[in-house]
Amino acid sequence: MRDSRKNYLIVGTFVLTMLSTLLVWLAVLSGSIQTTTSYYIDFENVIGLSPGGQILFEGYPVGEIEDIVFIRRPEGAVYRLTITIREGWDIPEDSLAVMTQASLLSAMVVDIQAGTSTRQLAPGERIPSLGSTNIMTAMASVAAKLGNLADTSLKPFLDNLSGGTDSLTTLSHDAPIILNNVKTFTHQLTTASTRLNGILDKSGGKIETILGKTELASGNISTLTTDFHHTRKQLDALLHSMRKIVSNNSGEIDHSIADLHHALEVVASHVQEISSNLEATTRNMNELTSDLRRNPGLIVRGRDFHEP
Repeated sequence: MRDSRKNYLIVGTFVLTMLSTLLVWLAVLSGSIQTTTSYYIDFENVIGLSPGGQILFEGYPVGEIEDIVFIRRPEGAVYRLTITIREGWDIPEDSLAVMTQASLLSAMVVDIQAGTSTRQLAPGERIPSLGSTNIMTAMASVAAKLGNLADTSLKPFLDNLSGGTDSLTTLSHDAPIILNNVKTFTHQLTTASTRLNGILDKSGGKIETILGKTELASGNISTLTTDFHHTRKQLDALLHSMRKIVSNNSGEIDHSIADLHHALEVVASHVQEISSNLEATTRNMNELTSDLRRNPGLIVRGRDFHEP
């Protein structure tokens, strides 16, 4: 009885030891007992991502996604990924986290592209994100751009090419008429040139005379302009001298103006008397003229004052 209990104890101990070894080995394989560092990443969409997804650093697995939370912000809604990275993997602050997948059938993962900054992100900081590089999304974007290119560029180009073909057909019909018009215009131009040459040959001497007179007139105008310039300088000098004279004799000019004003006042005070004398003189002259007209002999013998 004791031997059976001893065997059971040995077998149980062995089984428990093996189970413990298996659990430790599984934990080591899953990385649950390794020390990790937490960071977070913001994405506008998380197509194909879920908690437990792989985190790569330059393509090498270094962690996993712990949690995904949807956050509404004034500048726009984002999905915040909380990730854990194995200790010892430093991340430069200018690194970029990108959603990507190796092939069409592979799972979506987050790949951290290492930056060149010497400063490393502290635990709990945000890793900058660049968006998704999903192959299907990229192919859809390329297809949309090709469709837009076909609608906005290729179709108008084909329409213009069709219109250009019609224009070439019309031009082929109108080409003989255009050539005939060009020929007529060339003939008329030749005729006009011949007539112009004849006119120039007949009046060559006159044209040379006109050109000579024009040149002479141009020289006279140049001389006249020079004289005007010299005269302007003399006038400027004269005005400067007059201004200087007025400035130097301003007191005497003021005194002369005061004397003139006084003389005008004196003349104005005697204007009435002068006017009366002029009026009496005028009457006497009129009377003398009348007497001489009636009796011219008064000039020789004088006037007898007894005569009436």
